[in-house]
Amino acid sequence: MYTAALLLVIVAVAVAVPLPQDVRQGVIPVLQRTEVRDEAGQFSLSYLSGDGTTFNEQGALKPTADGTDNVLVKQGSFSYTSPEGNPIQLTYVADEFGFRPEGSHLPIAPAVPAPTF
Repeated sequence: MYTAALLLVIVAVAVAVPLPQDVRQGVIPVLQRTEVRDEAGQFSLSYLSGDGTTFNEQGALKPTADGTDNVLVKQGSFSYTSPEGNPIQLTYVADEFGFRPEGSHLPIAPAVPAPTF
């Protein structure tokens, strides 16, 4: 008898636990999406979602300095609203020199003093 009552209480508590916020909101729709590609390796894509998130990216193949190979150069941006309600916008370039993001929300490294000998 007590086992059945305990099992019933456990099931009732499990059903009554609220779902996480992500599950309650459901799927965020993509309102607009464009994608263009060509045979030369260039592309452009963008999308806008129902929560206001935007994403834009362009890319192209560029010959390396010695001309023996190609490197994919990308540049783009995205924006969204943080959980705290702050607008976040980030722009970036990704090429043979690495990924270089810029945004007002990113920390800035302190200046490196010139060495003295």
